[in-house]
Amino acid sequence: MHYLKSKITVLLIAAMLLCSTAAVFASGGQSGSAGTAQPITVKFWGGVPPENGPQAVVDAFNAEFKGKGIQAEYTRFVNDDNGNLLLETNLLSADSVDVFMNYNTNQVSKRSDSGMTLDYLPLIARDKFDIAGFGAENVAQCNFNGKLYAFPTVKGVGRCTMINKDMFDAAGIPVPTHWTYSEFRDIAKRLTSGSGANKVYGAFFNTGQFIDAPLFHFQNLLPDWQYAADLKSTRYNQEPAVKEAIQFAVNVMNDGSAPTHADTVTQKLTQEGMFLSGRAAMTFGAWIVRNVKDTVNYPHNFVTAFAPYPVSDQYTVINNDGGVGDFISINPKSKNTDAAWEFVKWYTTKGIVDMAAGGRIGLYAGLDQKVLTDAFLAGSEKLLDPATTQSIYFYVPQDIKYAKVTLKAPELTQIWSESLEAIYNGRMTVEAGMADCEARANKVLVQ
Repeated sequence: MHYLKSKITVLLIAAMLLCSTAAVFASGGQSGSAGTAQPITVKFWGGVPPENGPQAVVDAFNAEFKGKGIQAEYTRFVNDDNGNLLLETNLLSADSVDVFMNYNTNQVSKRSDSGMTLDYLPLIARDKFDIAGFGAENVAQCNFNGKLYAFPTVKGVGRCTMINKDMFDAAGIPVPTHWTYSEFRDIAKRLTSGSGANKVYGAFFNTGQFIDAPLFHFQNLLPDWQYAADLKSTRYNQEPAVKEAIQFAVNVMNDGSAPTHADTVTQKLTQEGMFLSGRAAMTFGAWIVRNVKDTVNYPHNFVTAFAPYPVSDQYTVINNDGGVGDFISINPKSKNTDAAWEFVKWYTTKGIVDMAAGGRIGLYAGLDQKVLTDAFLAGSEKLLDPATTQSIYFYVPQDIKYAKVTLKAPELTQIWSESLEAIYNGRMTVEAGMADCEARANKVLVQ
C-alpha cells in the first residue's frame, strides 16, 4: 500500500509538471499569462519621480490589463552617472528590469553595444506596429547596424531658458525672444545681488549634473561636428563656435553671475534648490517644469516664463538639433519580452498622456494634442506664463537635424566632460583644454 501511495504521488507530481510546462509553452515561454493566478509583472525603470506621471501611468495600465494577466511596477533611478550605473548593473539581471528609459542617444548606443537593448524590428514586423507615428527621422536615431534598439516617446519641448519673470519684471527687463551670449551675460550681471548665503545669482548652469549644460555651440554647427569627414580624427579644437560657447560659460561663472562649477559640485547645488527657491533668476533644462508646478515640495509664488537659448555673437544659427527624447528600450535578458512589448506599445500610444502633467508631451502622432496641452497646464495657470509656454516651451522646430555617427561616442563624451571640468576649474584655458581634448580623442578614435 505504501508503495502504491508513493507511486500515485509521483504520477500526480509528474502530471502537474507537465501541465505547468504546457502552460509556459502556450504563453510563449512566459509564466503567468492571462487566466493564471499569477500575472506577469513588467518592471519599468525611468528617471522621473513616480508622482510626476509614472505612477499614474502604471495605475492606468494595471487597471486596463488586469484581465489580461499583465501588470506593471515602476522603479525610479536618478538620471546622473550613479543612477545610470545602477540601471546598467540591474540590466544584467533577467529579473530586475524589463523596460527602461534612455535619456539620450549616446546611452542607447552604449547600451546596444553592450547587449543591454533588444532589437524591436522583429516585434514591430510581427505586430505591424505603427512606428511611423513617431517620425522616421526621429526613430532613425536609434537604428544601429540595421537594428532598432529604442525609439523616442516625447517631443523635445523645453529646450529653452527658464526665467523668473517676477525678477525680470522688477528690473524692467522684458523676457527675451532672441538674445546673444553677451546680452545674456549682461542680464545675468544685472540680476545678481547680495553675498554669501543670501546671494541671488543671475543664472545657474547645473554643471554638476550636466557639465555641458550652458553650452549652445550645437546651434551653430551641424550634427557630428566633432568628427572629421573620414572619421579618423576629431575636431574639438577646430571649431571657433565651440570655444566661444565654452568661454561664455567660463565668463559668466568667473564674474560671479552664476555659481562656479566647483561650488556647484562641492555644495551639491541643484536646479530646484537654486531656481525654485529664488536664488537664481535663470536656469537651463526645463524638465524641472514638473517641480515648478509642485508648490508643496517647492514652495514659491513667482511666475516662470520661457525664453529661447542665447545664441552666438559671431556665428549664424544653422542648426535645430534634438527635438525628441525619452528613448524607450526593452532588456534583452527579460523573461517577459512579450508582456514588456505590450507595455511599450500601450505606453507610447496611450498611457503617456499621464506624463503630460509633469512636462513630458507624447510624440506619437495619434495622440490628442489638446488633451496633452490641457493636462500640462492644469492647475498651474498662475505659475507658468501662458504666452511663452505656448510659443517657446511647446515649440518644436520642423527642420531638426540629428547626429548619425556614434563611433566611440561614450569614450569621446567622457574625454569631452573631463576637458570641460579642467577648463571650468581653471586648470586649463579654453584653448589648451580643447587642444588636449582633441589629442586624447584622436588616440581613442584610431584604437
